[in-house]
Amino acid sequence: KSDGNVYGTMHGGLGASLVDVCSSVAILSKCERWGVSTDMQISYLKGAPVGEQIDIVAKCDRAGKTLAFSSCFIYNEKGDLLLKGQHTKFMGTPHVQLDN
Repeated sequence: KSDGNVYGTMHGGLGASLVDVCSSVAILSKCERWGVSTDMQISYLKGAPVGEQIDIVAKCDRAGKTLAFSSCFIYNEKGDLLLKGQHTKFMGTPHVQLDN
């Protein structure tokens, strides 16, 4: 319930956090480097009632030497697109060890 807004649907800030985390993991899995966000764009298409299961699909669209681009999509149980986001990260940080 604490993740909801006054309308009983998922709070937009939670949706933004999910895009941030999931798209960052998608980038990390491809280029094995941490980065910092430079841009994030989110479109809220439909509300998700609190307690409803959601599915998240995130992918790294491109990872270059200094910038990485990712996309994230959140769907409801019926497969309706609820939220879509794009995330750009500056990748100037050193490689991170991923052996855990």
